[in-house]
Amino acid sequence: MQIPPKYYLTSEIIDLLTKIEANRLHINSLQISGPIRNRIERVSLLKSSLFSARIEGNPLTLDEIETTTDDVRKKEVKNILRAITYINTQIKPGDTITSKTLQQVHRLVIESLSPKAGRWRSEVSGIFNQVGVAVYLPPPPAEVSDLVNSLVDFVNSKKEANSLVCALIAHLVFEKIHPFLDGNGRVGRLLMLVINHSRDWTFPVLVPVEEYIDEHKEGYYYHLDRGYQDIAGYLTYMLEAFLASTERLRIEITELINKTPLPVSPRQEEIYQIVKDNRTTSFDFIRRRFLKVPERTLRYDLKKLIDKKLLRKIGQTRGTYYQVIE
Repeated sequence: MQIPPKYYLTSEIIDLLTKIEANRLHINSLQISGPIRNRIERVSLLKSSLFSARIEGNPLTLDEIETTTDDVRKKEVKNILRAITYINTQIKPGDTITSKTLQQVHRLVIESLSPKAGRWRSEVSGIFNQVGVAVYLPPPPAEVSDLVNSLVDFVNSKKEANSLVCALIAHLVFEKIHPFLDGNGRVGRLLMLVINHSRDWTFPVLVPVEEYIDEHKEGYYYHLDRGYQDIAGYLTYMLEAFLASTERLRIEITELINKTPLPVSPRQEEIYQIVKDNRTTSFDFIRRRFLKVPERTLRYDLKKLIDKKLLRKIGQTRGTYYQVIE
C-alpha cells in the first residue's frame, strides 16, 4: 500500500483551496462577540458530533439527542463530542501526531461501546455494502501498525505544505488502512481536525463539514471507495464539502453579527438561543451548559425570558420544558 498515494493538484482543486482560504481569512477577521461565538461553537460541536454519527447509520436528529431513550445511539454522539473537545484542548500547533494520538481519539469515540477501544484490529476485516457483499478488504492485521506509522510519518513530514490537502489525503489513507475493528469513519474524520490543529489551520469556531457529508453521503462513500484510483475526484469532492461548510458558517456568523440584539442580558440571550436551537429544552439541559452559574440565577433568567414573552414554560416540576415563542 503506497503512503501517500500519488496525487497532483488540478486547477479546480487549487481554485477550491483558494476560495476556502479566503473564507477562513474572512471569518477569522470578523469581530465576533462572546455570546455569538459561544452559540455558534455550541451548535457546530453538536452538528459535527451528530452528523458524524449519522454518516455511520445513527438515525438521531438534532431534536432527539437529549430526549431519546436509545442510550447507545446517544452515547455514540456524546463520545464524538468528547473526542472533539479533547482535540480542541489538547492538540496544539506544532504537536507531533503519533499512533498513540489516533488510539486515544478512538478510545474516546468507542468508550463503553466496544471492549476494543484504542486497540488495533487483530482480525481480518472487510467493508460490506447493504446486501452484504464485500466491497473492500483492508490490509491484514499484521500490517496495520506499520501502515499507521507510515501515515503519521507522512503527516509529520510536512511534505504536503497545505494543511487541508494533507488532512484529506490522511483521511483517505486512514480509511484504506481501516486500523480498528469499528469506528474508523468517525476517527478518520476526526483525524482531519487533529492535523489542522497541529498545523494551526483553524477557524474561530468548528466547521461542521460532517453535515454536508451526511447530506451527500452517497458521493462521500463513492469517492472514498475510488480514492486511490481517482485521487483528484476525491480531493475535489471533499474540498467542495469544506467550501460549502465554510460558506454556511460565514453566512451564519454574519447574520448573527448584524442581527438586532434581544432586550436581555448576554447570558439570558445565550439561554434563549439554547432553547431555540433545541426546540424543546429542559432546565437540567440548560443547567449543564452553565455549571458555574447558581441554579437560582438560571431560574431567574428563565423567568425574565418568560416575562418578556420570549419563552414559554410547559409542564410542572420535573416535567418542565421551555420553548421559544415565535
